[in-house]
Amino acid sequence: MNPTRLLPVLLLAGLLACRTSHVVTNQAYNRISVDSTARPDTSLVRLLSPYKQGLDKTMNEVLAQTPERLDKRKPECALNNLLCDALLSQATVRYGKPIDVSHLNFGGVRNGLPKGDITVGNVFEVMPFDNQLVVLTLTGDQLMRFLNHFAGDEALLVSGIAVKLRENKIQSVTFASGRTLQPAETYAVALSDYIANGGGGASFLKEATKREDLDYLIRDALIDYFRKQGRSGQPLTLQDNGRITIE
Repeated sequence: MNPTRLLPVLLLAGLLACRTSHVVTNQAYNRISVDSTARPDTSLVRLLSPYKQGLDKTMNEVLAQTPERLDKRKPECALNNLLCDALLSQATVRYGKPIDVSHLNFGGVRNGLPKGDITVGNVFEVMPFDNQLVVLTLTGDQLMRFLNHFAGDEALLVSGIAVKLRENKIQSVTFASGRTLQPAETYAVALSDYIANGGGGASFLKEATKREDLDYLIRDALIDYFRKQGRSGQPLTLQDNGRITIE
């Protein structure tokens, strides 16, 4: 064997042999209680102050007003309808074509809205996740399966349609136009990418006829809608109008 070929290996071995090894011989810690008596670190407060001011300015922007507090509940309520109406409106603008139905999953709505001023921060509390708006093209049969899937526990949040339920099964679906659902027709459905990707047990949505990602956060869609409505100077219009009927 050529000795020169071994030279790099020997040099590396020599360098490694000269390294100092460190061994942990002791560990110590202190428990710091954080309660009402704890005082802020002034240097840290100064460091964070400009960032906090910018964040507060953004989060405290008033978008619109509501005449009453809104909380989510099943099977239907003003909050559910308001959020879905907002998505239907904004998705239609973003998509550039009519949207037949909008949907939100009940568990994705994390908070209600206060009476009075609605701020950007309030919308973040309602929708803290970075879910994106997606438009799926579904056949009537696929749409019926989708609606039945989420109607199972009476947690169906929708806009653009009115449905009748009996024993957690869809009996009829009527669109805003007055037409009823037809199995062979296709419909545009705006929903979150979480659900479109099969979340909530909706893996069958991966078989949608068509999928179009709008590159639009659901939270941003809500903010844009509320800001637009607030510019009218009138409180948000609340509807608890029987779009979900249980027979």
